Amino acid sequence: MKRGATLLGVLAIIVPLFSIFLSIYLSPWFRWEENALSDLGHASRSGVAPIFNIGLVTGGLLFMIFSIMYMHGKYPLTSKLMIIASYFLILIGTFDEIYGFLHFLVSLIFFIMLAFAALAFSYESKKSYPILVTLIIGISWALNISGIWKCGAAVPEMISVLASLVWFTDALRNLRRSSWG
Repeated sequence: MKRGATLLGVLAIIVPLFSIFLSIYLSPWFRWEENALSDLGHASRSGVAPIFNIGLVTGGLLFMIFSIMYMHGKYPLTSKLMIIASYFLILIGTFDEIYGFLHFLVSLIFFIMLAFAALAFSYESKKSYPILVTLIIGISWALNISGIWKCGAAVPEMISVLASLVWFTDALRNLRRSSWG
């Protein structure tokens, strides 16, 4: 059971990241300084939209299954918030940029839920570093939105994802050492 649970958790991380980085590699037009990651998933403007969007939907499903099956016992609040975040990751891949404001809204909710999940993990694990992770995420977005840091939304998006992987990987490791929820 531990092996299958670990594999599920690792795939939840690898699948969306692989689809993002493969999409970037296959898109010479993509620029970190001017694009959002979601530009890669725009159904009518991006030739890699299927790769990008299927990766997000699949990753969201894997995160959701992992959160339901394995996180709920040890980290019940974190699990609930990850289920919500996972659902909105699926919606990001489903309602790509063609949907305009709807895409913006589901993306915003995803990143907010990811931050709340980090704070919940901090509380439930009694570790303080996820608070720092959340601050780093918030600062990267504030600098981008304010124009102080001139870059595309892809930069704070990727910072948010990679910073969140720090606490999620820690949760995965802690769960592996325990009885898996």
